[in-house]
Amino acid sequence: MELRKTPWNQAQNQLQHWGSSRSTNEPCNEHECSLTITLDEFVFRHVTQRNLFIKLDDYLRRRLKLSYDTGPFVRLELALLRAYMWAGGHPAKVFATIGMRDGVVWSKGLWVIIETPTHKFPGSFGEEWAEYALIAEVHSVPRFDLSGCCQINPQLALHHDYEIGQPGGCELCVLGWARFTPYAAAADVHRLLELDLSCLTRWHPCLSQSDIMRSGWDQYLAERPRVESSWDHLACSPAILEILGRDSADIAAGEVLDYQAGVDGQGNSNGVARVRALQRLKGAADWRVGETREIPVFWATDQANPNIRAGTRLIFFGDWARQEKFHIDPREICSESPANKANLDSIRRGIEQDYTAKDKEQ
Repeated sequence: MELRKTPWNQAQNQLQHWGSSRSTNEPCNEHECSLTITLDEFVFRHVTQRNLFIKLDDYLRRRLKLSYDTGPFVRLELALLRAYMWAGGHPAKVFATIGMRDGVVWSKGLWVIIETPTHKFPGSFGEEWAEYALIAEVHSVPRFDLSGCCQINPQLALHHDYEIGQPGGCELCVLGWARFTPYAAAADVHRLLELDLSCLTRWHPCLSQSDIMRSGWDQYLAERPRVESSWDHLACSPAILEILGRDSADIAAGEVLDYQAGVDGQGNSNGVARVRALQRLKGAADWRVGETREIPVFWATDQANPNIRAGTRLIFFGDWARQEKFHIDPREICSESPANKANLDSIRRGIEQDYTAKDKEQ
């Protein structure tokens, strides 16, 4: 099922045989709908629900007025679970999603969670021995939310439409993820979704992202040195402006009327640019054409005063945190981009790829 190409009725026909494992998510109408297919192994389903062992411990607490965190029946359950895993059992859950927009498949994803018996894994304080969940998730997104205004993951300079990574912290789990937009090449999507499902059945357990994510994780490891060395070194290019158009929450254009540099009470260099609003390109519902706004300007103390002149027309970007919707900071990529035709065309191409921007306008 290829994104932006496969008709929804064809996708539904292919999914008919999943029967009761398939569920429809709300909303579901002629313009928008999604399906989820869920498969969970019996033991996994049992230990992740309020089961008989938990109920028996709760009964003992009430009946005998006891106070404890882990009761004898839950300890018995954990012992049985460990024995089951060491005997070759793999408590696991797999679920997949597929979504439609206006009659065409627009999103899809696959998640795999497998409980792993006691092994070494990379914990908070080096390698630790523990039982943990091995998790792989690969799914489509409409855009990549910027962590800060104009802060772009250098991976996107290598491949604009997908990212591969791992979380900064994962308690008792080993997780790898890949995310792609609907505009990613079909071959890339297929490769990222190639999860090794033999991890669900083989005798020796899968232990790491490399075991289950196959080529996707190999690519992540190969690119990581280059990506880590590229932070804060990306150049503002038409491709980067297109990415900012897709991934920014708010984008607008304005003309600088005047600028005053200064230093705040903490000794930080900053200033204020008085700007007349010219265009609202994305979001920025309160950006009214013709009105005058004050835009904060920040720069490092070892930098020269930003060259912001009256009459300059600039593009302003805002991130999804919305702590400071618009500001100018020469340390951030494309933060002083002129509002000329070439730059605006690049940004509009990116905006067209974020279908959530269109949803908010409706």
